[in-house]
Amino acid sequence: MSDATFRRIEAVGVTLPVHNEERRLGRALESLGQAFSELNGSGIMLRAVIVLDACRDESEAIAYSWKREIERSGLLCVDVLKCEYLNVGSARALGCDVLLDRFRGARPSSVWLATTDADSRVPPRWLTVQLAWHYGDIDAWVGRVTVNDWTPHRRDTALRWQREYERERRPIHGANLGFVAQRYLAVGGFRSLPTGEDRALVKALLDDGADVHFDALTRVATSSRRRARAPRGFSVALRSIEDSILESSPRVQESPPLDKRAVG
Repeated sequence: MSDATFRRIEAVGVTLPVHNEERRLGRALESLGQAFSELNGSGIMLRAVIVLDACRDESEAIAYSWKREIERSGLLCVDVLKCEYLNVGSARALGCDVLLDRFRGARPSSVWLATTDADSRVPPRWLTVQLAWHYGDIDAWVGRVTVNDWTPHRRDTALRWQREYERERRPIHGANLGFVAQRYLAVGGFRSLPTGEDRALVKALLDDGADVHFDALTRVATSSRRRARAPRGFSVALRSIEDSILESSPRVQESPPLDKRAVG
C-alpha cells in the first residue's frame, strides 16, 4: 500500500492473550508475523504484546522463541508479559496498556491497536485492511471468524453453526478486532470481564459515537475446540449447538466426523 495510506498512523500494536495454548500458539504467532510483514517499510512503529495469563504449559517458551526470532529480523518489537488474572478482559487491557506506554511519544489519534487470540490465525492482510478502513475515517474495525478444522464436532454442528453465523449482522470477536487508541481511551478500554469483553468494548465505542465498521470479508481462522478457555465463549456456543442437536434427535446415530475442508 502507498505511504499516503498510512500518513495518519504512527504506530500499530497487537495484543495477544494466552492461556495454556502450546498446541496452537506457534501457528498464531507465525500468522501474526506475516500480517506485520505487510507493513514492513511503511515507517510505522510496530509492536506486539503477548500476555501469558496463568499459563502452566510451554506457551512461555514458544512466546520467547518467537520474540527472539522476530526481533532478530528487525520487523517489530515484542513484549512478553506474565500475569495470573485468569480473565481475558484483564489480559487484553494489560496488553493495550503496555502498548500505549511504549507508544507514548505518539498521539493517541495516530496509534492503531488490534487484538487477536492465541488459538487463531490472522490472514496476511489483516492489519493493512484495518488501516485502510481507518484511513477512510473508521474509528474501530470488527471482523468475523471462520473454522477450518471441525474434527472435534459432529457434521451437523458445523453446518448449523455456519448457517446461523452467516445470519448474524454484527458478530464481535476479540480474535478479530482493531481500534484507534484515542477512541479506546475515551471509553475506558477493555473491562475486566471473563468473557464478553470484546462485545462490551464495541458497545461502548458505538454508544460514544465512534464509527465502527463490521467487515464480513476479512476473517480470522479460529479453533473449534471443545474445552472452553472463557465461560460463555466460542467453544461453549459450539457445544450448545451440538447439545441441542443431540436433544432433538436422540435416536439418530452419530454422524461421521466432518472433513475439515468442507466448512469454513
